[in-house]
Amino acid sequence: MYIDNSNLAYDLSRFDNTEREHREEKRKKEEQARKIRLADSASLAKSGTKFTAFVAIVALFMAFFSVTWFNAKRDDTIRALEAQETLLNAEIEDNTLLQSKLDSKANISYIEKYAKEKLKMNKVGPSQKKYISVNTESLIETEKDDSQGFLGEIKKGFKSFLEYIGF
Repeated sequence: MYIDNSNLAYDLSRFDNTEREHREEKRKKEEQARKIRLADSASLAKSGTKFTAFVAIVALFMAFFSVTWFNAKRDDTIRALEAQETLLNAEIEDNTLLQSKLDSKANISYIEKYAKEKLKMNKVGPSQKKYISVNTESLIETEKDDSQGFLGEIKKGFKSFLEYIGF
């Protein structure tokens, strides 16, 4: 702020206006210099070049672009992860279903039912069971080899098969 010292107490002479005019000119110059300095600091052309402004704008654009790209990639990854989790949950449910089916097929009643209906097998009844008591302390058994060659082996295999299926 400019202080006006132009009253009579500060004048050397009451009629001498040169000092006052000199102070007026000095004040006007300072005021103009202040105006020019303010204009210099506020002006884009004086404070920086157009190239610097262009580089700043490009850098800002690249920053926004990179943030947007990162967010898009993150969202894509999250969507892919959610899709894989959905598939995993579906497969876990299928596994549970198949495991329960396997458990139901592995029980003895299912096996008996399958043997009776599909394989036409019957369970051995009490009347078909024979109990033999054998004194094995001094008993030695030997088997005779009367296979009669290749045909004897086929005959023996057929007999054991018939015995297995219950005939």
